[in-house]
Amino acid sequence: MLPAIDFTHHDVESEALVVRTDHSDDEAWRTVVDLLNQPDLNGFEVRTYLVDNHAFAGASPDDVLSAAAESGLEVVFLADTATMTGEHPLLAVSTGSQELEDGDIELPREFRLLPPEVNLMHVNLAIGHMDFWEFAYHASLAADGILRL
Repeated sequence: MLPAIDFTHHDVESEALVVRTDHSDDEAWRTVVDLLNQPDLNGFEVRTYLVDNHAFAGASPDDVLSAAAESGLEVVFLADTATMTGEHPLLAVSTGSQELEDGDIELPREFRLLPPEVNLMHVNLAIGHMDFWEFAYHASLAADGILRL
């Protein structure tokens, strides 16, 4: 069982949670962190809560969601094996389920997005401007399934 993620000194409304689950390439991880910390073009302050703990190596999305269960977050971002290559797309995982209405299409609870998009997504979720499923829908329209805003 994974340790619970400690949010004591973190503000879940302003900090996006990024959990590293692949520890095979420290240089790639540093690149991901640099990309996450790029200034936001929309004027939002970029803030992330990075969990870089070997206890999470190989953890599944469900494992990470369980470790972050008490946070109240709508989304958790995973830096997994796929994140450590190419454009470094992180895995965004919803903490809730999709509420379908007539005519809605069911979307997967996870999709990939580029590191600079993490803060924009997190801010929009925190202020209630958009919900996870709107982002998931836009990712589903991309040929490679990666959200690029």
